This record gives sequence, C-alpha cells and structure tokens, in this order.
Amino acid sequence: MSKKILLVDDDPGAHLIIVPIISKAGYTAISAKNGEQALHLALNERPDLIILDVIMPGIKGRELCKKIKAYDVLKSIPVVFLTAKDSEDDIKAELEAGAVTHLTKPVNPNDLLQTISAIIGK
Repeated sequence: MSKKILLVDDDPGAHLIIVPIISKAGYTAISAKNGEQALHLALNERPDLIILDVIMPGIKGRELCKKIKAYDVLKSIPVVFLTAKDSEDDIKAELEAGAVTHLTKPVNPNDLLQTISAIIGK
C-alpha cells in the first residue's frame, strides 16, 4: 500500500507540479486548496505526510499546522512547509507551529523526494 501525502496549497500551479512528482515516486497524492478542506481530508484520509503552504486564504498554513497538531489522531503526522517565505524567522515560526522541516519554492523535485523519503520512507 502506498503512503499518502496531502498537499495543501491555494496555487493550482503547485498542484500541477508537485502531484505528478509525488505520484511518479509511488506515493498517493491528495490535494487540498485551503485549510478547511485540508483539515477535513486529514481527518478522513489520515495521510502519512502533509505538505503545507504558509500563505493561503482563510486559515493560514501555520495556524492550520497548529490545528492539525491539536487533534490526537493527527498530531503524529509530519508536516513539511513548502513556501516562498524562507527567512530565518519564517522557518523558526513554522517549526514552532509543529512542522518537521521547511522547503523553499520553487522546489527541486529531488530535494522534495529526498525530504519525503527521509521522513516517511518509500
């Protein structure tokens, strides 16, 4: 059974780029366009990993990460932020919100897959 990855990004372009990379590597990709949809999918699908954008309409990425970590059934799911924001303060805030690491957009496909593999395996 392939591992499930939930991609949360309001930019359709991000889904067009990242979903095929994840799928070709043998993972099952699930997509959400906003925080509300992501929380619903996370609760129903229980992904093995969540890739999360920071700047989104409605619930922002960091706030969503904190909400995810507040659920007993979701708190052990690793969260990776994938965002254009890459200052030390941004990365620190992401880690404090509960993320395991940070990747910067535009993401290198090899870096993305190495990060995923390091966290959840193949």
